[in-house]
Amino acid sequence: MPLPFPLGRRSRQSVFALALAGAMATASAADDAPPYVVDGSGQATRSESGLCWRTGNWSPAAARGTLVDGKPVACGCEPELVAVADCEPPAVPAPPPATPVAPATAPPEVREIVGPTKVKLSAEARFRFGTSVLEGESRQRLDQLAQELEDLDLEVVLAVGHADRIGSERYNQEISEKRAAEIKAYLIGRGVPANRIYTEGKGEKQPAHLGDCDDLGREHRRNQRLIACLAADRRVEIEVIGVR
Repeated sequence: MPLPFPLGRRSRQSVFALALAGAMATASAADDAPPYVVDGSGQATRSESGLCWRTGNWSPAAARGTLVDGKPVACGCEPELVAVADCEPPAVPAPPPATPVAPATAPPEVREIVGPTKVKLSAEARFRFGTSVLEGESRQRLDQLAQELEDLDLEVVLAVGHADRIGSERYNQEISEKRAAEIKAYLIGRGVPANRIYTEGKGEKQPAHLGDCDDLGREHRRNQRLIACLAADRRVEIEVIGVR
């Protein structure tokens, strides 16, 4: 799985080729915490693009040493970290031929077994330039999301903050983290358990635009045309996984 890395100002055009990296828990992870965000069954949680979310406890050794169903958890997330033989199930000898059984007079009754259903929800909140304060429209979207979560056995909420490219990379990283933290605080206030919410800031590394705002003048906080064009970059993407 590709690792996130700082992008130059000229590299934004291809930023969507990056895979989404692991989610970061806001609270410090314990020494025995799993290297990836896991759901209630202990399976690694994946983003919409199919990538596992790393925790702050991730390391190559932890990914190889944590076992799920007798195999390193890295087999399903980052198989390049482990030997192929460690991920293959052991050979099972073929069972002996079954003894022929006379057919029953009537076929057994078939009953449909209905079990829990995995549910994935997503939402997005946007912010004004230079702020991490939620506005009315974004609050409404989060209120709707919180209502839907009441019907779920919640496993994980991932909130990833973003910023536009105006300003320094350090400032944009900080404000993207603050925006993600604002989403977490709001959802906690609506009754979502804090230990189910993971946040991360991506700064300006993953813009929503692909060059359509490049000819609007220099990157400056007084360039209102550019600020308006980059509105979609000032956002927090929220992904929810649960069971209904």
